[in-house]
Amino acid sequence: MTINAMPAMIGREGEWERLKSFATTGSPFATLGIVWGRRRVGKSFMLEWLASQTNGFYYHALRGSSGEALRGLGDALSAHLKLPAPLAFDTWEHAMDALMALGRDRDALVVLDEFPYLLEHTPNLDSIIQRLYGPGHPAKTGTRTRLLLCGSSISVMSKLLTGTSPLRGRAGLDLRVSPFDFRVARTFHHLTDLSTAVETYAVIGGVAAYAREMCDHDLPTGRADFDRWICQRVLSPAAPLFGEITLLLSEDPVTAKARKLNLYHATLAAVALGNHTWGAICNYVKTSASSLMPIMDTLIASELVARVPDPIRDNRPLYHVADPLLRFHYAIIRRQQHRLARMSAHTESLWRDLIPTFRSLVLGPSFEAMAREWTTHMADATTTGGAPEHVGSTVLLQGSPDAQEIDVVVASDDHGAAPQDRTILALGEANVAAPLTMHHVRRLETARRTVGERARHAKLLLFGTHIEQNVREAATGRSDLEVIDLDRLYNGQ
Repeated sequence: MTINAMPAMIGREGEWERLKSFATTGSPFATLGIVWGRRRVGKSFMLEWLASQTNGFYYHALRGSSGEALRGLGDALSAHLKLPAPLAFDTWEHAMDALMALGRDRDALVVLDEFPYLLEHTPNLDSIIQRLYGPGHPAKTGTRTRLLLCGSSISVMSKLLTGTSPLRGRAGLDLRVSPFDFRVARTFHHLTDLSTAVETYAVIGGVAAYAREMCDHDLPTGRADFDRWICQRVLSPAAPLFGEITLLLSEDPVTAKARKLNLYHATLAAVALGNHTWGAICNYVKTSASSLMPIMDTLIASELVARVPDPIRDNRPLYHVADPLLRFHYAIIRRQQHRLARMSAHTESLWRDLIPTFRSLVLGPSFEAMAREWTTHMADATTTGGAPEHVGSTVLLQGSPDAQEIDVVVASDDHGAAPQDRTILALGEANVAAPLTMHHVRRLETARRTVGERARHAKLLLFGTHIEQNVREAATGRSDLEVIDLDRLYNGQ
């Protein structure tokens, strides 16, 4: 079977090959796969294309009742089979039997997209599928159906194959589709100017739909065009991105049912505005830790917030928003919504007033996250002083009257040593707002001394958009100092 690649494929080659392999496995038995990831990253686009190339059946579920879903499935399946009348299913057992029968005489791809919506009204649907894929069941041994369950609710999909879930041990594919990293995003955004790539990524990250359908394929062509793009495609109340985050929470089956949605928004705002410790978040929201913990757990399970362990301090996790647009929304749009939401608002003037906030609360934290991602996945061991087994950020308290935040910390595993005993391989600073000078070098040297013996050989990493010449010259003569400018960030190791 010839399967043509998706048109203009960028950054999904690995995922596409795994999906093709699943659809054309050649197994004489039915197979089951899970595809999951946050909304707007391109899952449905890939699966629809794969179904079209294999004459497979694709069904996109909607939130509603069981009867409505069965009727919609029957209509879609009858159209796929070119039957003269719609199929009527009384139960999900009958519907799944019909879907499995598609592979009785051939390899047949079946995609149930937005599977969590089906579980809302039919919570035992995974058990029904478990029965069909049980050892010796006629549907398993007598068909070659390739069933893919797809969903965007991270908290639901991530549990389908774990613990006591009925489908545990049944699936042969567990494919996670993530947003593009900043390097792939730059290619996807067709940006040659690296400064513009950094700023654009700080707004829409690596979510495919944000750069295509949701801004009408209109992206900044360069730094001179960035302000125009922000005003028209992000800050305008007519722009889909303007209300995307509010819609995102309402679409997730878990957060949509939250009784205190205001606390979810407040918690996200706290993290987006730079409150990264648990105490600071509780203080911002003005609620007790016990009341806030289940809300935070839900946000983490939904991958709206990431809990990042401190590489060198035990039980001191830091919390970061998991997507750049979340940070932009809560730092910029939500705080100014009463001014921006008017169709007659002078968006250009408002944006000029908001640029300092954008640079401090959005661009700076985004650049720090890019530095940590580069250190984890793109830097070589020579740069980091060893394998980057633990990468994160930390706050140094000892030896100084003021807390000192370190943007990038690399620690070795040290054979399971506790965080406070790990060898520190590198300490780094990421600064997008001002030129990096020898002051920043001395600041990292002070941090290295503060930590003590376990950081004695730590490399010093400076990430920046503007780096003074004397810093570059110092780095050429020192084995412990590394300068990572934008060219190296995007193209080097």
